[in-house]
Amino acid sequence: MVSRTLTLLVICSAFLLSACSARELADDAWYQVDTENFRIVTNGDPEAIDTLARDLERYRAVALKLLHTEDRGKKLTIYAAADRTTYAGLVGPELAEITNGLFDTTAQGSYALVNLDGRSGKRQLKAREFLFHEYTHYLSYNGNTVHYPYWYSEGFAEFMSTMTFPEAGRYQLGAIPQERALTLIYTAPMPLEELLRATVINTPDEEKGRVYASGWMLTHWLLMESGKVEQFKDYVKAYNRGDDPVKALEKSFGVTLEQVEERYNALFQDGSFEMAAGAVPADFKEVSPDMRQLSPRTAVAEVARFLVMSGYNPDGLGALLQYAQAEGLESSELTVTYAEAAIQVGDFEFAEELLSTIPMHDRNKFWFQKADAWLVLNRQMYTPGPERDRDQLKKARDKFVHLVNNDEDTASHWYGLAMSMEMLDYPRDKYLEMLEQAYLRAPRQVHIAQWLAMELYQKKDAEYFAQVAQPLLMDLTDEDEYKQIKDMLVEMEGVEKKQKTSILAQKEG
Repeated sequence: MVSRTLTLLVICSAFLLSACSARELADDAWYQVDTENFRIVTNGDPEAIDTLARDLERYRAVALKLLHTEDRGKKLTIYAAADRTTYAGLVGPELAEITNGLFDTTAQGSYALVNLDGRSGKRQLKAREFLFHEYTHYLSYNGNTVHYPYWYSEGFAEFMSTMTFPEAGRYQLGAIPQERALTLIYTAPMPLEELLRATVINTPDEEKGRVYASGWMLTHWLLMESGKVEQFKDYVKAYNRGDDPVKALEKSFGVTLEQVEERYNALFQDGSFEMAAGAVPADFKEVSPDMRQLSPRTAVAEVARFLVMSGYNPDGLGALLQYAQAEGLESSELTVTYAEAAIQVGDFEFAEELLSTIPMHDRNKFWFQKADAWLVLNRQMYTPGPERDRDQLKKARDKFVHLVNNDEDTASHWYGLAMSMEMLDYPRDKYLEMLEQAYLRAPRQVHIAQWLAMELYQKKDAEYFAQVAQPLLMDLTDEDEYKQIKDMLVEMEGVEKKQKTSILAQKEG
């Protein structure tokens, strides 16, 4: 099923993980645990994972009630690594040194990854805290464009991660997270102004733990004793407008930085934090997770899918494929996943060769159709405009129509459809409808938001442009791209003022 070209590429690659590393990643028994709202893929202890899945459903019910929100997303997939070795195999050794869990939203959906065993024996945390932390990020960010300050994003996830269920039908939260307490004791809280101005980008990796710990302490004060929860909403709006985070907090809360810092430091010195408790929603029904062990072949394909989807440890894919070949664990799904990796790096000939090996009876599977559609589209996208094959573009369009009709919740299908329609010279309003559908499903995907913003700029739709461009600015890391959108935003604000003035003049006339 895998070509000789592929075999040679795998063997000759200078970036492969060792065969031992791949074996450690793939040799374990892997399980899939399903509940109504979660899919957990793990090589951890099955009984422990069953308990975690039940707790996670309880947590979801309570969190949705506390946050006054709904979870309208697809079933969330959680990859739960049994230990640090597995975790490092999934994310790479460097990221494994500084994280215990990750959450990401992609155009294909959201996922969480957790290390169930912590980074060292002395600092192990309950796996439940990891899961609750990452799921809190999902609830905070999935399907919206709101950006929270770094301190609050991680501090709130830490605050919620301590939720426990001391007795049937009851929950409790507000406890001091064990690892964060150690960070505060050994390194001291981060100075408040520095904490408020911290971002993921400007905070060195060695200081990120202090943001988590200090953010937790400030969040605890905010939620449990400040009386400023309603004012915090105004602070978040100001933060998303790009206002100075320190001045925005002082203005929104009606306090000075010194007043907040005084209480902030007193909390650390006192070391006593109030707890909260309540009832699990009455309509919550306990779940019975469905667990099954994955075959070695399916487990290898599942791990490979994560490596390609996440992009955290791309070097691991080649070693995993080499291991699968040696152990006779190749499969159509594994080959298609490798083809997707080839498409991502622009090796379309190789991707086509891989997909051509897939048996006909597997070509009606969704995972094949998705890769096939993107291969056709990408080949045309990287072909100069006059040389593009319209028949191939029509094929790509029809393939994405099929994907949308069968899986309308996935943003990447709508995005591919919009791209093919745009290259087929559809009127702007036609392909823009498809692009908007992609944006609604994945508003945090920069490439989708950037394209939509450019189209709205061309249409001179000032109000809609501002809705897309303002949160986009907070996601852009390229200085030139940031300046371009910023300048457009200023220009469109002028256009909007002129439009409103014209409308007002017409009414008065």
